[in-house]
Amino acid sequence: MWTTLDIGIKFDKPTNIRSQLSSIFKGTDRRESIARPSHMRSPLSSFSSLQDIADGPSPQDEHQTQGALSEDSQSSLNHDARFAALKSFYRSQLAETTSSPDPLIGPELGSYSSPSALSRIMSLYASGLGGLHGSGAKKAKSRPPVMREALTQSEGLHIPPAGAESATVQKMATEGWDGLASMEQRLFQLPGTRFVDDLCPLPAFLRTKRSKRCKACKHILVKPEFKPQSTRFRIRLIAISYIPLTNLRPIVPLPPTPPVNLDALEPLKPVQLLLTLKNHMFDPIRVTLATPSVTPGRVASRVTILCPEFEVGANTDVWDEALQSSSAPDPRSSRSGVEKVAEAGKVWDKGRNWSTVAMEVVPGSLADLGESGLTEDEDILEIPIFVRLEWEAEGVNEGLNLPSKPGSKKTDVEMVKRELAYWMVLGVGRIVASGAGER
Repeated sequence: MWTTLDIGIKFDKPTNIRSQLSSIFKGTDRRESIARPSHMRSPLSSFSSLQDIADGPSPQDEHQTQGALSEDSQSSLNHDARFAALKSFYRSQLAETTSSPDPLIGPELGSYSSPSALSRIMSLYASGLGGLHGSGAKKAKSRPPVMREALTQSEGLHIPPAGAESATVQKMATEGWDGLASMEQRLFQLPGTRFVDDLCPLPAFLRTKRSKRCKACKHILVKPEFKPQSTRFRIRLIAISYIPLTNLRPIVPLPPTPPVNLDALEPLKPVQLLLTLKNHMFDPIRVTLATPSVTPGRVASRVTILCPEFEVGANTDVWDEALQSSSAPDPRSSRSGVEKVAEAGKVWDKGRNWSTVAMEVVPGSLADLGESGLTEDEDILEIPIFVRLEWEAEGVNEGLNLPSKPGSKKTDVEMVKRELAYWMVLGVGRIVASGAGER
């Protein structure tokens, strides 16, 4: 089993991985970059320009320079520390080699509105006009000081080893194509990363705190909070709160009978299933189910819903076990403990906000397909069902333009009849060839 210890990464705790990765790859290198330049300085860094270096250092300075360069070859800074050192070096060179401050160079780049910038521009135009009329006197131009380049690693200099390229080519030939990092991987890594072994783990950005709106009505479906107190949605929409939760399972037979295998349904053998609908709304609903007697497609299966019309209770915030003080016996089961029998027009089981009805399915035969054979997933048994819901909810006449009842007061709450209809497809199982499902 692979762990982060294989690549030298050890986490102190299993949480807050991103901050730990940042401290490993940035915090440690930052402390090293702060501590290293103090002892990595070279005597060459004391020269302000190339003219001072051309005068020639003393033999003692040459010995110190060779020692500093040998120390630089042994230690190296990371990419961020080297960039920071090089940026600091060039800023110091600009400050040392520039005699008069130029407003066009520095943090205020392009600030022409400053007084120094305006006076500089006016002096340029004044000197040009004076030269055209002969009144301008030529001034001896002083030679500007020359900026030197970085000479040590503390100043941002990076000299690759002599055999770096040959070693890279040899490793590419040894590792092969699988050992090379792809362009997508190198895009988020440090420059110079070529192999998979050099890749650093990157934290994945979480995208859970994003608001989502409905494309049709522009309502907010999900509005995350920094400290959520509850996980309930603020508004009740059709796709979230109105459609009941549907569950389909086979009837558990007596122990002598083997259980039904939904992945291997035998053709022309009836199977009894239980369909459960759970109501999420706080109003009782009346459900009407309709399905074709024969499923569409070449593999025709017969479907019969024993109780197509039934009621489902309202949802509440009370614990289920607290409401069920005593359970009444089911009248369909005899006193001797015989298996419950599904009857037409009667609900199989019922709870506070859910109801279960029985249905019988006779899988079709695959032998009727002939020489054409089965196509992909044609042996899957799916049942299309049309669901129609009806319930009564509180409504306002002004908003719905409903006629008020005669003799009713304005303060009375009007109950509005609402309905919702939709199609759903239930996946039952897979039909096997004749004799394949026998054990």
